[in-house]
Parts: sequence; C-alpha cells; structure tokens
Amino acid sequence: AAAGDQLREVVAAAHRHGIQVHAWKVNYNLSGADTAFVGRMRREIRLQADPEGHEQPWLCPSHPANLALETESLLEVVRKYAVDGIHFDYIRYPGVEGCYCQGCRVRFEEQTGHWVRDWPQEVLTGELVEPFQKWRQDQITRLVQAVAVQARQIRPEIQISAAVFSDWPVSRYTVGQDWVQWVKDGYLDFVCPMDYIPDTGEFMTRV
Repeated sequence: AAAGDQLREVVAAAHRHGIQVHAWKVNYNLSGADTAFVGRMRREIRLQADPEGHEQPWLCPSHPANLALETESLLEVVRKYAVDGIHFDYIRYPGVEGCYCQGCRVRFEEQTGHWVRDWPQEVLTGELVEPFQKWRQDQITRLVQAVAVQARQIRPEIQISAAVFSDWPVSRYTVGQDWVQWVKDGYLDFVCPMDYIPDTGEFMTRV
C-alpha cells in the first residue's frame, strides 16, 4: 500500500506510450505463496495430492472454492484496471502427479456417475482412465471458460491469452491442458507456447 497502486501506475505509464498491458496471473501454483495462506488452504483441504496421497503445493482445480478464487481474482483485475488483456499461466496440473485427492474422487464420482472401487489405481491404469482424463481436463478448461465469458461481459475488448505447453495433444494427459480446444471454442485470443530453451533445434521444434 505504501508504494501505491502499482498496476494502475503501470497501465497509465504504458498507455501514454502506446504500449499494451496484459496482466499475468499464476493459476493454482502456490510456489512462493504466503505460508499463512498455504496453511489455510491445507486446513480447508484445498490442496492437490499425488497418487500416493502426498500433498502438492498447488490448489486443487476441482474444488469449487478454488475455482471461485481463481475466477474472481482475474475478474477483479478486469473490473478495476484498464488492462488490454489478461494472461493465464500455470493453467494446468503440475504434471501426471496431480490431482488425486479425496475431493477429486468424490467430485469425479458425483459429476460423471462412475463409481471408483480402487482409488486412484482404477483411474490411473484401470477401466476409468479415459473418463478420468476427460474429467481432469475439464477441471482446467472450466476456469478458462468462466473467465473468458465473464471478462468479455465486463469488457468486450479485453484480450485473453495463456502460456501453454507446446506438446499438444500430449499435454492434455500430462497436465490436463487442452489448449487447442480452448482456441477452437474461442476462449483465447492468442496463446504463448513455452519455447524458452537454449537448444536451437528444440526451439525450432517447439515453435
């Protein structure tokens, strides 16, 4: 507070020089987050878990309160600031290890009608792999959809983008990120494939 409203000042300064400002938001990833906040999320059972039940420092995308938190934090920026765009980052799971918390089990069963006898093995290698993978992808997509629809209702000219893994369609299964579908559905105006790598050949492949 002592330093003033930095985003407002950035937008004003940039716009004076014809520079666009796209507000960057880290989604779900709690690396570097305030320890008190992380502790509260732990107590409220809102963190991710790997298949062995070990806690992951990420918010669980299937938890309704986490969806609301991520959605509202982005929409607040759209309402309060004249940014030209908003940018999703870490709009995914950490990797194949996320998320297999008990909340995911309950919500998967309730939302799909699939009863899981052996959690999480049945959704990892059993008959429910494909339904679970689709449900898992939907948990990430629903945040992109919710923000895209509501942000454009607030400011129709707002641009929406995301940092994405370049290895689609593999990324749908590793991190639940079906960004090609987001583009097809019109949720994103552009994507930023993550291609920052020193190897020229690999860089060209990713691009």
